[in-house]
Amino acid sequence: MKKIIWMEMVLLGASILIFRSVWTLLDSIAWAKGKVGLTVLLVAGVLGALVALHSIEALSRKNGEKGADE
Repeated sequence: MKKIIWMEMVLLGASILIFRSVWTLLDSIAWAKGKVGLTVLLVAGVLGALVALHSIEALSRKNGEKGADE
């Protein structure tokens, strides 16, 4: 059990480093700093999140898991 907790901590740390790197990379791109670029990135992020949440919900229902509202 301790190894899985350690690996979760490593995954969390790696995720932070990836997030920070992507943030810095986007800050270095001129179009990503403007209103249009930020709007495009926001819409892409929201759409990606919606697709992922929809897929997770569909897989949960397929596997017979109960949702929070049940």
